[in-house]
Amino acid sequence: MLAEKTRVMVVDDEESVRDTLCENLVECGFDVFPACDGQEAVRLIDTRAVAPHVVITDIIMPRQEGLETIIDLRRRYPDIRLLAISGGGRTKSADFLQLAARMGADAVMPKPIDIDELEKTVRELVS
Repeated sequence: MLAEKTRVMVVDDEESVRDTLCENLVECGFDVFPACDGQEAVRLIDTRAVAPHVVITDIIMPRQEGLETIIDLRRRYPDIRLLAISGGGRTKSADFLQLAARMGADAVMPKPIDIDELEKTVRELVS
């Protein structure tokens, strides 16, 4: 019997960041699907037959930002592992990432993302 591929959702409003992360995670052997913001992420998870194992979410996004998404997903889908990422916008990313951890993120990572570190973190979250 084949082992199930780890399903990862990448939530980022910056298309180039989202596409790059998705491409790299696919190369790492994950089953990856994108969302452009928290609203789309929640809608996609609600309508998919199978939820992702890990959701990687940016913090600063329009419509529904990452902190709100973390709270929403943690409440609705407690088994999904959450990884918050942030470049910080006009403030320090560490501030947003500390807050994300307090609000339920299982791991945090500053942008720019080191792909080897990202792969390692995702594998640790699902082990």
